[in-house]
Amino acid sequence: MRKLFLALLLGSTFFFPMVSYAEGSYLKLGVGESTYAGFPVTTGIPIDPSRTATAGFIAYGMTIAPNFSGEIGYIDFGTSDSKLSFPDSGLGVADQLKTRSIYLAGIGDVPISSAISFQAKLGMVMHHTNTKLTVTFLGDGATAESSYRKTRALVGAGFKFQFSKEISGVVEYTYFGTVVDGSELSLLSAGLLYHF
Repeated sequence: MRKLFLALLLGSTFFFPMVSYAEGSYLKLGVGESTYAGFPVTTGIPIDPSRTATAGFIAYGMTIAPNFSGEIGYIDFGTSDSKLSFPDSGLGVADQLKTRSIYLAGIGDVPISSAISFQAKLGMVMHHTNTKLTVTFLGDGATAESSYRKTRALVGAGFKFQFSKEISGVVEYTYFGTVVDGSELSLLSAGLLYHF
């Protein structure tokens, strides 16, 4: 906890002076499809190596310089369930992953036209993932629950569409790195921005 506090404190010494140069702010809301890829160590069993869930997010951003913004946000990646059963032996395995994250990112804009721009995103994300593993055998079962915290880099790209002075939309893909050893997370999303 002390390392996290120190990292946030040092980061703020670089981030907050840039706020004085901010030209505008925005609020972003969106939804998307999160994908957990790989084989999580919570099972050690190859259960559905690429599974999806519905995600939602909210973010606040500010323009720091022309064509460059800073953004902080919260994402609920949804719950991803997977089941594997062996009817002949009476054995069943169910695995569940649920991740929530906070991120801080820089976003660069490259205008394509007056209404469309390409965006690239680079930043850091702090994941909190809850896992649940249930094993059943002939009607009896046992459950094990775990919690994981990881800080990873994030990288993404997408397109921004300016609908009016106050409203714009984004479509983006972001890779969020490892959430549980053996399982990586990404998000394909669409969102609306309200500029103020």
